[in-house]
Amino acid sequence: MEPTTPPGTSLTVGQRAVVNYSDGIDEGLLAITVTAIEQADQNEFRTAFGDKAQGLTPYCIRYTVENLTGTDFGTKVGPTLEALAGDGETTGTFITGDIPSCAPRLSPGDFDHPGARYENADLDATSPDDPVVAARYDGNDYDGNPLVWRMP
Repeated sequence: MEPTTPPGTSLTVGQRAVVNYSDGIDEGLLAITVTAIEQADQNEFRTAFGDKAQGLTPYCIRYTVENLTGTDFGTKVGPTLEALAGDGETTGTFITGDIPSCAPRLSPGDFDHPGARYENADLDATSPDDPVVAARYDGNDYDGNPLVWRMP
């Protein structure tokens, strides 16, 4: 079994991190790989959020989650990631909703065996003059000392 990635590790988009994960009921090891941090579709964002989208640039964080221990995490909310601006801080934008091209999803029902994987996405937004440059995971053991994936 792969060792867990130490809290505070800085990674590059495309690198894999292994984390202890608990959904409050079950515990196991997951691998998280951020595959892209990209600007999301501005028109979809405006359509979904109307006036609240004014002055914001949407970003989509895409990542793969892999079940390493076979814990039954099927049809559950998995780990979520947040966008970081150039100053290393979160964007400060609170988004409740998604857009078709960047929608988070529950894990599939068969996410219950070693090697099971799925693709996920999280939406964030920031002002145009403070672009997103990284994503972080700060769940479970990483609260206060997150994993950070930076764009190459």
